[in-house]
Amino acid sequence: MIQINHLTKSFDQKIVLKNLSLQVNDKEILCLLGPNGCGKTTLLNLIAGLIPQDSGNIYINNILVSGQTGQKKINLKPSERKIGYVFQTASLFPHMRVEDNIAYGLRSLHLTSSEIRTRTNNLLDFIGLREYAKYYPHQLSGGQKQRTAIARSIATEPKILLLDEPVSAVDPQLRESFRLELKNHLRRLEITVIYVTHNLSEACVMADRIAIMGKNHIEQIGTPTEIFDKPTSSYVAKFLGINTYTGKALRAYNGLLEVELQGIHLYVTASPDLIGKNIVVTLKPEDIILSKLNPSSLNKSNNSIEGTITEMTQMRSTAQTIINIGFPLNARLQMNTIKKLGLSIGDKIQVYLDPQILNIFEDTDN
Repeated sequence: MIQINHLTKSFDQKIVLKNLSLQVNDKEILCLLGPNGCGKTTLLNLIAGLIPQDSGNIYINNILVSGQTGQKKINLKPSERKIGYVFQTASLFPHMRVEDNIAYGLRSLHLTSSEIRTRTNNLLDFIGLREYAKYYPHQLSGGQKQRTAIARSIATEPKILLLDEPVSAVDPQLRESFRLELKNHLRRLEITVIYVTHNLSEACVMADRIAIMGKNHIEQIGTPTEIFDKPTSSYVAKFLGINTYTGKALRAYNGLLEVELQGIHLYVTASPDLIGKNIVVTLKPEDIILSKLNPSSLNKSNNSIEGTITEMTQMRSTAQTIINIGFPLNARLQMNTIKKLGLSIGDKIQVYLDPQILNIFEDTDN
């Protein structure tokens, strides 16, 4: 388990992390997700002991490895923290062959030559580089180097593994399958993992929980489902590509809450405690339901609204679709739905927004 309490770090008076607290549970894979420059790699470097924090404490398995207790300052060396680390740029020993890079840490475990060879060959098979065992790093592609670095980091089966964009250099056609293989291997090792990425799909594949980082701090943490269904800030919702609107909660209505968004009145499942407050409403693009326009069935009290399709961009089996209902609504539609309804740009369409899938929270930014 990793426990981080009130961590702050600055570089040249620029605050990179501010009062950040985080708990990573034993044997879980936690993804740090966020844009470039939000402090993800800095946080890994602090946990690994590569740089010192300005303030705050870091505990690993309930042992203070960096920080202060009473008047005593603690800062264990990276080698004393028993952490594996895969850097964003593969850092291999250039004078060693692939097999020797992987076996490097194993030799310190006092294993027999046969055991080292078996483990090394198993890892070469895992990363798909058995035929490259005798190659040197300069003879490998970027993705091959990164796979070798991953194998080397997990060879000694560390209790904690830090992965910084570990598959970014892997060839695109191999990336998806390799991610799944990596996750399965980490599960078998039963280790605690912090996995840094800025790729949303990758985080959803890899993570037990996702911590979304904003500027200097963590905005929200939870399972992928929790974060997508219930973002707690506009920053998180917009980062996830979720429709985000500001408005006002007006009154209770038939067990629902009536809200006004840019002149449109909608009804949501929410607490009446929000009445009279500025609010944010979020809606996942895939939760929008469309049907052919039937003016007689339009019922605003049931969140059934007329809209016009203004954009449609096909993305494999889905299409990103913009619908104007008085304000732009981003929908992700299955291509078979589009074909079944015969939809095209300019069509009038009936939009249904289920009150139960509209997420609402108080707008504390305004």
